[in-house]
Amino acid sequence: MSGMGMGDDPLLAVLRYAPIAFVVLGVGFVVWLARQRLPFELQPDILAALSDTEALPAQTILERPPLAYQNVDLKTLAAVLERMCTDGLVVRWYEDVAGRERQAVYRRVSAESASSSRA
Repeated sequence: MSGMGMGDDPLLAVLRYAPIAFVVLGVGFVVWLARQRLPFELQPDILAALSDTEALPAQTILERPPLAYQNVDLKTLAAVLERMCTDGLVVRWYEDVAGRERQAVYRRVSAESASSSRA
């Protein structure tokens, strides 16, 4: 019976450090979350990457500066572009690409065309 002490149970040895591990993981998660950019924060960079004259697919937009230097997910970009389409900042249409099915292309609405259409 002398071998049945409290220090011999491996489960209790691990559980002793669980609260500290939860705190460290929680702080790490909050730091990681603070570094992530929200979709509305990406809008100025996406507008800068778009062209007034050239229609670009989403993958090409990701490769243009300033988005080329950032870690932006393609699904996040698509969601922000969709929101910008409903706000009237971006125009979307579909083009046939050789060897592929139709893909969405986007172009920024220039300030001149936006002001003349409202007049």
